[in-house]
Amino acid sequence: MKVGETMKRFVQKEWFMGYLFILPLLIYFLIFQLAPMLISFFVSFTDWNMRSTPEWVGLTNYKNLLTDSEKYPDFWPSLWITVKYILYSLPAGIFVSLVVASLLNANVKGEGFFKTAYYIPNVTAGVAVAAMWVYLLDPKLGLINQLFQTDHTWLADVKTVLPTLAVMSIWGGLGYNVLILISAMKNIPEELYEAAKIDGANIWQRFVNITIPTIQPTIFFLVTTGLIASFQVFDQMYLMTGGGPNGATTTFLLSLYNHAFRYYEMGTASAMSYILLIIILLITWVNFKFFPQRNDM
Repeated sequence: MKVGETMKRFVQKEWFMGYLFILPLLIYFLIFQLAPMLISFFVSFTDWNMRSTPEWVGLTNYKNLLTDSEKYPDFWPSLWITVKYILYSLPAGIFVSLVVASLLNANVKGEGFFKTAYYIPNVTAGVAVAAMWVYLLDPKLGLINQLFQTDHTWLADVKTVLPTLAVMSIWGGLGYNVLILISAMKNIPEELYEAAKIDGANIWQRFVNITIPTIQPTIFFLVTTGLIASFQVFDQMYLMTGGGPNGATTTFLLSLYNHAFRYYEMGTASAMSYILLIIILLITWVNFKFFPQRNDM
């Protein structure tokens, strides 16, 4: 009886019920996220091929990756390819999202339909999206080549493959960005636009001087999360090009995957993952330190 009363008192406490509800997620985090992170951190200081016992090598993996271009010729090129991919996709993606969000925010007919249509790629399996784009980009049967009346091999040309994958990324992330931006735009007081109209401001001036400064925190959020996601790009390259042609799409994460599951260099791959973590943390810190993230209007 006393045990039952004790349990009843616990159940009636809000903190107990709160922890009870998050218990499955907490177990998932501890077993499938935190534990692998700690294990991989240890592995990054070892030489391990998954068949033998890990051999402790200290900081050798980190040192070789950063300094030995003969042993790891793909490390710095893969990082540069990732940076180029970000330069192709992120600024253009934010700009296109701003334009589309502004158009949809102008009380257009069918706004709900367009929001749904733009968001569909975000809930579609990556394999299906990659297969669709491979078909669209097919040199002979693809719709894109038929529109441009050419037979260009977009995914086999070193000059066009990375920009092509960047366009695919912009299309894939458009729906998410647009929904976030529209939500921010809906919160802009209409009085600001009315006052600007009275002062003679045109559409472009209202967009630059009211919309952009007011949704500045939202843009900052999308840029920061976009940078983090772009540094971890993997699906498109793995499924559509395999890192080719001539390594032109071997991004950092694809290179990491190759070291882990093709060359069985788990220590090297783990070290690469923590180097990537440091890079992302530094870039995020720079964003928070030097870029405006709140509007002062």
